[in-house]
Amino acid sequence: MKPLEIIVIDDGSQNNAAEIITHNLSNQTDIPIIYKKKENGGPSSARNLGISLAKGEFILFIDSDDELLSNSIEWREEILGAAGEDYASIFCSRVECIESKSNATFDVLEIDGELDVCLVGRKNGIPGQITHYLFRKDILIEVNGYNESLRFNEDFDLIIRIAKIKMFRGINKVGFIQHIRKDSWSKSDPHIAFNGVEVFLKNADQYNLLPKNEIDQRRKENTLSLVKKLLLERTSLRDIVPYINEAFVIIKPKNFREFLLFFLSKILKRL
Repeated sequence: MKPLEIIVIDDGSQNNAAEIITHNLSNQTDIPIIYKKKENGGPSSARNLGISLAKGEFILFIDSDDELLSNSIEWREEILGAAGEDYASIFCSRVECIESKSNATFDVLEIDGELDVCLVGRKNGIPGQITHYLFRKDILIEVNGYNESLRFNEDFDLIIRIAKIKMFRGINKVGFIQHIRKDSWSKSDPHIAFNGVEVFLKNADQYNLLPKNEIDQRRKENTLSLVKKLLLERTSLRDIVPYINEAFVIIKPKNFREFLLFFLSKILKRL
């Protein structure tokens, strides 16, 4: 099954590579290809532009480093179409391909009905990356698309908002390959990701997208993730201690490693 159309959004790149590739591809297929270049505004604004241009009933988002399997659209569209309009989306599993490492398959939780929003983005839970999902276009429009103020976890935000009003199908079948580059900008400065997730969690709290205890748990995990990255970068321990203290103010230590880190921070604070 061929897609009705392919929409390519160039989010303010510094060259015309996307336009050249789109032009060359147009000469090799009878599938209509729409190319639009816009000022850089981040993935949310790029996807919202794609939604506004789309003519079909279903929408599948793909990043430049994602590779769809040959029948991925067909089987997902067939299941979602048969599920009825109470279902907003169907999601699949993926294969992750990291440079210089062997491929790994990431399973998803099979569901048929309401999402447990606390599992969104959790390992072996509900996937948080948008390429897993095939959506009904009218649902994306109903929730006003992506929140363009978010630079991190924007996919989580969209999925959770849709889950408040519609049901999902989850099928543990690989639909795409995710190619991960070592030079990913989100991994360059650990504070970028940390601050971005904090903005998402503040927004989730403000609009009651997640239970308070889940927001606190994710804030703690986000802070401890920053601590781990700073330790790996050999950042001064004195600079890391405030983050350790902050994590355990949110939720007290729960296991041996956390207690060890907690007491280490207290010792360092006295030196």
